[in-house]
Amino acid sequence: MQLIDTHVMMESLSLQDLEAMSASGVKALIADAAGGMDYATSAQASINYFEHTLVGETKRASDYFIDVYVILGINMMAIPADYEKILDALPEYLKREKVVGVGEIGMEPKSGTCPDLSKQEEILKAELRMAKEHNKAAVLHLPSAERTGWIERYIKLIDDAGLDRGKAIIVHSDASTTKIITEAGCMAGLSVLPMRRITPEDAAKIVAENDMNRILVSSDNRIRHRSDPLSVPRIAVQMRRLGLSEADVEKVLFDNPNKVFNLGI
Repeated sequence: MQLIDTHVMMESLSLQDLEAMSASGVKALIADAAGGMDYATSAQASINYFEHTLVGETKRASDYFIDVYVILGINMMAIPADYEKILDALPEYLKREKVVGVGEIGMEPKSGTCPDLSKQEEILKAELRMAKEHNKAAVLHLPSAERTGWIERYIKLIDDAGLDRGKAIIVHSDASTTKIITEAGCMAGLSVLPMRRITPEDAAKIVAENDMNRILVSSDNRIRHRSDPLSVPRIAVQMRRLGLSEADVEKVLFDNPNKVFNLGI
């Protein structure tokens, strides 16, 4: 069985984690080079992290037979004062072979670096336009409050940018929002870790009860919060325990991300 973890911060994964993931069937990772920089203080710091992920982290994971693909952009929790420099750099990064999407991007009222939601929306609009222009996926952060309203707002922005809804992944979805997202034609991303209050058992049940063609799952592995690098393999086990077939498991945990990120593996 082949698996893809669709959202990780690479600095959180030790060599032992990578070895365990590889042994459990994880063939590829989608590394969030924007989310990993939640402490960024300048555009250059973010760009340096893009390079570190694209060069250093892809090599580190390859030693364990795992392919790393990268999403990048301006994380709404870490918008530096000179963020325009990142926007200027993004078009060239989106041409890089391993870059498969813009993300994790979006809006967050709790942002400590830029509480101005109008500015956040301006940045998001520019990033969605770039995703459309470069035929890349867009990974959008779903805030924890007033979730239905945020989904509606995102869908309008996605449509205004001309981006195919099927290339838009709204992450941190849960049992209350997955159906709304998938019925709108977007991809729902389940982040399976304690801070999101979703277990592998929860994720398997959500998958079984919704459109399996429009769901992605991830460990959302991060260094600042308790998380499990083997969340995706554990979800595979729980899906089988619910009676789903191996083909169902591979559809959600491999085929869906392979298709939406255009990985070609």
